Amino acid sequence: MSKKFASQVVVLVLVNLIIKLIWIFGVERGVQISVGFAEYGLYYSLFNFTFILSAISDPGLSNYLIHSLSIDKINTDHYSSLFFLKLFLSFAFFFIALSLGYLMGYRDDYFELLLLLSVYHFLWSFLIYLRGYLKAHQLFNLETFFSVFDKTLLIALFLPFLYLKTDFMSSIYFFAVSQVIAILISIVLCFFVLKSKGIVLFDFRDFKPEFSVLKKVAPFALFTFLVLAYNKIDTIMLDKMLINGQLETGIYAAAYRLLDASNMLPILFASLFYPVVSQYLALKKDISKLVNVSFEVLFSLSIIIAFACWFYKTELMFFIYGTKSSVYLAQIFGVLMFSSPLVVLFYIFSTVLTANQNLKVLNLISASGLLLNFFINLFLIPKHQALGAAISTLISLFWVGLLYFLYYYRYFKSAINLNTVFKMSALIGLLLGTGYILTFTNFNWLLGLAIYLILALSYTLLLRLFSIKKIKNLIKIEAIEGIN
Repeated sequence: MSKKFASQVVVLVLVNLIIKLIWIFGVERGVQISVGFAEYGLYYSLFNFTFILSAISDPGLSNYLIHSLSIDKINTDHYSSLFFLKLFLSFAFFFIALSLGYLMGYRDDYFELLLLLSVYHFLWSFLIYLRGYLKAHQLFNLETFFSVFDKTLLIALFLPFLYLKTDFMSSIYFFAVSQVIAILISIVLCFFVLKSKGIVLFDFRDFKPEFSVLKKVAPFALFTFLVLAYNKIDTIMLDKMLINGQLETGIYAAAYRLLDASNMLPILFASLFYPVVSQYLALKKDISKLVNVSFEVLFSLSIIIAFACWFYKTELMFFIYGTKSSVYLAQIFGVLMFSSPLVVLFYIFSTVLTANQNLKVLNLISASGLLLNFFINLFLIPKHQALGAAISTLISLFWVGLLYFLYYYRYFKSAINLNTVFKMSALIGLLLGTGYILTFTNFNWLLGLAIYLILALSYTLLLRLFSIKKIKNLIKIEAIEGIN
């Protein structure tokens, strides 16, 4: 059974990585080049605006649903009330997003795009909610399918059109409408799949939202909102603070794309890491070894990615965007990629603290991160534009990640592993030295990058930061805990 679960974990991660990489570099990149950086910048700003507010539509209800179903799958009255609460909150999000957007100046044509993206996030939160039933009933193959189905539909639609360079591909509205349709198809299909499995979602005779649940999920809802805000508010500020804000936001979006791709690994890892840590804590088992191994593997890989992107930033941006690239774009990209190890720091330690119900501390730290990000952006964006926003992101992520890290060691009274600190320091020194040496060679940049990555991985093996055995042990742990 554990082998079966382990294989499902591997399949889930691989399928999501493959589809989302194709989506990010095949579709999103192609659309941005087709519509132009400025128009895509408007889309990106509005997408993040509605994304932040979407915390209203799902303040932890999906996780609450999964937890409730794991205890009792029969109480249909309770789940009907939960469904109608979800419906109420989704409409509340929709109203708030449109009203606030209008007050912020998103009117006329901008309002149409705001409307489409609000509908998208309205529907997306419902798909996440429905997938909660699949997880709770351990229908993992179906959960994997629906985790990528909408993106697969869009990839099948957009890649041929991008290749043929059709006229309607120059409109960002077509892109937004297509996403709404894909999500709608996914929801309808998921609904009928659940119905075919005999899973009851709601009963109109129990039309009574269960508002008492909100008190239970409020701390988690606040945490979700704060994290989304300090990660995404920079694009909204770029758009609103600068005369050429849409163009700068588009440049920032282009630079952020590879970071977005690299973040998928810690995000997927956290979704698997959370139930394992929760199980350990419930059984009062020591989590220090599990946390340390996870940290060594993910942090070392993210450092390699960050330094590789820094030394080959100009070549990578030209490779991805061609003539649309620039030295300015490469600078922003290089700075942003150093956020990758900080994202790992965030996901590992925030997952542990969330599993341990330290939400008050998480919210205080996240609120400080949001305030720091906001005020640094106020200072840097007028002077340095998108580069200023990238620096602000780096500083705020460092601040939040460091506080999570320190609080974890203080709360759990774990000694900081000096051996790991030494090995990480040695790895950084080796990566810096190797990078500077390779810059003085006349290698083709692709060959140079390949040599750099091979040497970097060799360093992690020599330092025993990364190994196949460690990966297998992590998967084995998740498999054993996942079936308990």
